[in-house]
Amino acid sequence: MANDKKDDNASAPTRIREVKPAGKPMAPREEQLKPMQQEIGGGSSAPTMIRGYGGASAGGGMNHQAMSDKDAGGFDPVVGWLVIVEGPGRGKVVNIYAGMNSLGRSAGQRIRVDFGDATISGEGAAFITFEPKRRTFHINHGGKANIVYLNDEAVLTPMPLTDGNAIAIGESKFRFVQLCGPDFTWDDMK
Repeated sequence: MANDKKDDNASAPTRIREVKPAGKPMAPREEQLKPMQQEIGGGSSAPTMIRGYGGASAGGGMNHQAMSDKDAGGFDPVVGWLVIVEGPGRGKVVNIYAGMNSLGRSAGQRIRVDFGDATISGEGAAFITFEPKRRTFHINHGGKANIVYLNDEAVLTPMPLTDGNAIAIGESKFRFVQLCGPDFTWDDMK
């Protein structure tokens, strides 16, 4: 008999497995759990996530990208901020990092804006990019149902983003606050 159940991992729960450094002795309680941990994963279609390296973390407000770069010894400094000035979450701030930043409500977004505005897409509602060589910021739509506005103009192609610009997505409005630019980047501090 054929299995009619669709197995796409979309509804499967995520298992979390904690990885211990090699060469360190395990405590007696951990020794008891070791056989059980080795059995986990046999036959389940759920993806495995390593604690601290993706997905939701217990790291307070730190997003998964910042957590993984921190754990890996990388340097991923803040280059600017988005401050929510209207809508749910008014008064809150989120970090922007160098490179491409996906904005959305989900835990996997570099710019996570999960403050109660369900009209913002979970993933890829918009992209904010800081290009360190040219020291410039750009914003682009995310290809989702949300229309992104920059200073009341629809963002249909990448547009330059400058300090103090107003960004509207869903029921929320943000003010862009620039740290890095022509007069400063983290590379200047080497």
